[in-house]
Amino acid sequence: MPAKSKSQKSDRTILLADEDVIVRLAIAEYLRGCGLPVIEAATSEEAKAILQTGQRIDVLFSDAQLAGPESGFALAQWMRRNRPSVEILLHVSVASKTAAAFALCCPPDGNENSDSHALTAKIEALLAQRRRRTGAQQSPRTALRRKQR
Repeated sequence: MPAKSKSQKSDRTILLADEDVIVRLAIAEYLRGCGLPVIEAATSEEAKAILQTGQRIDVLFSDAQLAGPESGFALAQWMRRNRPSVEILLHVSVASKTAAAFALCCPPDGNENSDSHALTAKIEALLAQRRRRTGAQQSPRTALRRKQR
């Protein structure tokens, strides 16, 4: 768990959109450990519903390849039209997501981001454990897309 940062970033509210519950929960827990308020969404539709309530959101942190009818890219385009002041972070890999979470938590100081690497390893271990338990060779995203057909 990261130490709470005393930076001005701690008052920023993060909307975290990722359909993979393991990735979403681990990153949300990490960000909350830094003192950042996090609201979670599994799809772009959920994210839009949250945004349409008028809830203050400072950063959209989204998987670029969200499952469902709209991708993270489509969500980002909608965000630019409807909430242009919100910062947008789109990521695909677990490593890039954890590096972005680390950057949100910690001010740049040139130190090695071992917290980011530890979080990446934790998420990858949980994902591997899920694959072994379910015998699934496909990601939840692939399974969901096949189901939607």
